Amino acid sequence: MAPTQFIARVTANRRLTGGYFILELSGQPTDGGGSVAAAEPGQFVMLRGEWGRELLNPRAFSVLHVDPDGCFSVMLKAYGRGTTRMKALRPDDSMTVTGPLGRPFPGPRPGVAQILVAGGVGLPPLHFQARRAHALGVATQLELYYGGRDRDDLVLLDDFAGWDVRHVLATEDGSAGTKGFVTVPLAGRVADARARGEAIELLACGPTPMLAAVRKLALEHDVDAWLCLEEQMACGFGVCLGCAVPVHGPQPYRYCCTDGPVFTAKEVRWP
Repeated sequence: MAPTQFIARVTANRRLTGGYFILELSGQPTDGGGSVAAAEPGQFVMLRGEWGRELLNPRAFSVLHVDPDGCFSVMLKAYGRGTTRMKALRPDDSMTVTGPLGRPFPGPRPGVAQILVAGGVGLPPLHFQARRAHALGVATQLELYYGGRDRDDLVLLDDFAGWDVRHVLATEDGSAGTKGFVTVPLAGRVADARARGEAIELLACGPTPMLAAVRKLALEHDVDAWLCLEEQMACGFGVCLGCAVPVHGPQPYRYCCTDGPVFTAKEVRWP
């Protein structure tokens, strides 16, 4: 099915700590195409504001939350010109939306503990996964390992607590949780699970060095893992070929937008 493009209106722009913010939008395709309401955790949308030729390409963002009526939200942090413009958006401003796009995370499985590993703006698809698990009544089989530079980088924690998702925190400056990278306590958790014969799987999204560490840990312990990759995308549906990911197999590369953004740890060909 061809990707759906439509105009959405900003309904709220909610500030969080650490420079993060949540854009809430509302809109439905008028051509009978698929709605963002059908999005699954790990999928993304391409967003572009009414900025003329100055910022021509849209930006890709993981879906944070969807409602059946077509309302949805994304979580961002202002890094460049596009996200800085988005931070200034106000209710009733319009955006062009393309999506939902991409390959999602797998859903929870009976008898398997899903360990969610998040860093920075990698939180949204894992937050979405936890929300879905809570709606299905299985959130207690999820755990969140969440890292950032400092305590202000760790957002939306009350949501996970409300869903009864156990969470382990780590910050580089030690202002919240363990001091250091979140992959350190994660390594202990994985090793302990394997020693006890516990069935676990890892779902991760965040900076590439963190994903590389999660991948290495999963391969060393023979644990299933899915990585939601962060790549620069100009189109979102396989036309520009700018988001190539090195993989194992007969083809040396696949594309983050159409074959991902979620890949298994065994698929990705990293050093």
